[in-house]
Amino acid sequence: MRLTAEQEALTAFPLEKSIFLHSSAGTGKTTAAIHRLRKIFTERPDETILILLPQRVMGTALRRELEKSEGYNPSRVALTTMNTIARRMVDLFWPLISERAGFLRPYAPPQFLTLETSQFYMGKLVNPMLDAGRFSSVSIPRSRLYSQILDSINKSALVGFPIGEICERLSRAWTGSPAQLNVYRDVQAAADAFRAFCLENNLLDYSLQVELFRHFVWNEPLCQRFLRSSYQHLVYDNCEEDPPFVHDIIMEWLPAFSSALMIFDDNAGYRRILGADPSSALRLKAAAAKTMRFTHQHQEAHIQALKIALKPKRGRALPGINREDFLKALQLPEKPARFFPEMLQQTSEMVRQLVMKGTPPGEIAILAPYLPGALGFAVQQSLSAVGLQSRVLRPSVPLIDNPVVQQLTTLAQLAHPSWLPLPDPVRITSVLSASIDGLDLVRAQLLCSEVFIKNGGGFALLPFAAATDQLKARIPREMAVRYEVLRLWLENTPPDEPLDLLVSRLFGEVLSHAGFGFYQNTAAAQSTAILMESFRKFRLSLNPSELANTDQVNQDFIRTILDGVIAAQYLRDWELEDKTKVLITPALTFLSAGKTVDYQVWLSAGSTGWYERLEQPLTQPYVLSRQWPDGNKWTTEEEKRVSLEILDSILNGMLNRCRQGIILGLSEYGQGGQEEKGLLLIKIQNLLRQAAKGGADA
Repeated sequence: MRLTAEQEALTAFPLEKSIFLHSSAGTGKTTAAIHRLRKIFTERPDETILILLPQRVMGTALRRELEKSEGYNPSRVALTTMNTIARRMVDLFWPLISERAGFLRPYAPPQFLTLETSQFYMGKLVNPMLDAGRFSSVSIPRSRLYSQILDSINKSALVGFPIGEICERLSRAWTGSPAQLNVYRDVQAAADAFRAFCLENNLLDYSLQVELFRHFVWNEPLCQRFLRSSYQHLVYDNCEEDPPFVHDIIMEWLPAFSSALMIFDDNAGYRRILGADPSSALRLKAAAAKTMRFTHQHQEAHIQALKIALKPKRGRALPGINREDFLKALQLPEKPARFFPEMLQQTSEMVRQLVMKGTPPGEIAILAPYLPGALGFAVQQSLSAVGLQSRVLRPSVPLIDNPVVQQLTTLAQLAHPSWLPLPDPVRITSVLSASIDGLDLVRAQLLCSEVFIKNGGGFALLPFAAATDQLKARIPREMAVRYEVLRLWLENTPPDEPLDLLVSRLFGEVLSHAGFGFYQNTAAAQSTAILMESFRKFRLSLNPSELANTDQVNQDFIRTILDGVIAAQYLRDWELEDKTKVLITPALTFLSAGKTVDYQVWLSAGSTGWYERLEQPLTQPYVLSRQWPDGNKWTTEEEKRVSLEILDSILNGMLNRCRQGIILGLSEYGQGGQEEKGLLLIKIQNLLRQAAKGGADA
């Protein structure tokens, strides 16, 4: 690939200097960074490089390109995140800091918590509060309640204010009902109890890892000498997606690097809900010796014209878009659908036509503001009806929303009749149908009604021989044999076998064989591996005394999954690239991954979900940020301003990551039956009127 003049200038810039590079996505910033890294490989082969990213998933494509480079030595290149550095340094320097940090057992090793295990322990503390009537005015699932309290705790560490100020900061900005102030007090009580519990039991959640690194480990001269001598060069990509504490560290660390390249995406910061702070990242610009900006966009002219036309005016006269560019950039259905299922059929047919014309399915992304499990399944079914395969990417959702995880957890319950809660007969029906090839839901329901018997506080799964003659006549012999194979395997499961081993054996010995549900199903294998990894991390977070009772550990984990804990992010979800499958994912997930495709489908273009914030009664990412003026109130005007900023940012980001065109999914009524007339649809309608007039300003 030939470099632009801008990319060549950056590559040729002396290695002894620091550079702050900024521009919009799609201008070749990462490509230029790869070529600068190759220059370091060639000219400084013995020097080490730190490649810093906000998320590991953002480095997938970068790693692949570096592995192809001449002179690449993985032992001299660390591609990581500040979170990973913080965790490793806290673990390494634990004996020096644990007592000063207030841990009650400073000479015992720390237990690092994942998002899932943090929710497990938060649930242990919050559930008694709920039983006592706390959080009475909050009507969200318990799993979301746990995660939002943890989010407020994390914000205190990422932004840099004491954990004891959460209630005060939220309350000062609140303008609604006084009853909400009681909720904030409950959040503070839960946060204080969680922090005390962690200090008492040597548990390090994400917030404690950050605080220990920032306030104790980083200030240790030994730590600074270790880190400053470990790396000679820095490449910091997508710095706008990191929280302020990372920028604080880099500002102090920067003089120690021989060279540094810091890359900033204009109009990004899609992870604000997780603490991203673009304004904080801009401080790095002043610390750099040189500032560069790329202007050349690697995309078709009609997409650039659409992007310019959709920019917020803010008092400036921006050009409209002509009809020809509009029709090239935006593909509209001949007639907007009235109802949501009809819209899915229309968009699936338009995607099929793109594929028939030569577009690889992997170069098509179907984006939605939100992607609940039912919607993802409906889109997949619609694509399957026109002969297209697809894959769904939904990180940070409850593990139990994954059908494979549902299936495996239910089978684990069936292998242990004494476990509580008892498995739901409706779910057993679904699991039997999914596990036994050819067994439809009607037969599975009939089978479940005769072989699943509750007895007191437990249950029994009866042999197929116990079924009535009428049922035996309706179920083919080969399916009955498969049921017996599965039943006998579950019956003979050792009662104290760790859950990850049980799941591994169940997959390998039964479900992956011909005639069963996971046969030649790589997606099922992927989900099985995620469940096993989640359990292993869960076990690692427990104290040794809790590990003695394996059966209890298994039950605690299953209950945690059934409670709907939000899943941690697993890198393998993102690394599976398949050019034969259409990608289905939420818009913000797509933007965070930094992926670019030829075509995008914007589902439900009239939905308000493109810009409205999720309900978060227990936290507030904008108020709990370093940029929020102390004492300001969060008003309706602020909410509207933020909504417009979110919409403009998402639109700009999606268009920067699109090469050829957009398919609009339009329906008069949305998935929930509500009429859809959101701001995105209004913008598109205004552009259509402009295009009809030849591009004149509206």
